[in-house]
Amino acid sequence: MQDRIVLTKMVGSAVFGLLFFITAMFTTMLDLSPFWRTFWLGFCLAFFLLALAGVFILCGDLNAEHSEPIDETSKQ
Repeated sequence: MQDRIVLTKMVGSAVFGLLFFITAMFTTMLDLSPFWRTFWLGFCLAFFLLALAGVFILCGDLNAEHSEPIDETSKQ
């Protein structure tokens, strides 16, 4: 897998994680009406799921790349 693809997936997952953290703070720390708290909670959960999916996709791709068997005939 190319380094650019890995870096893109890592940065995307990190951005979603940061947005998850920010929206979690908006949900809990700001004194807002119930509508806005629910609004920010929805975004918080969505960003959490996107960050988690990004981590699993990245780990799955990296694991699949390293688990391929080495072809012994190509070395000879």
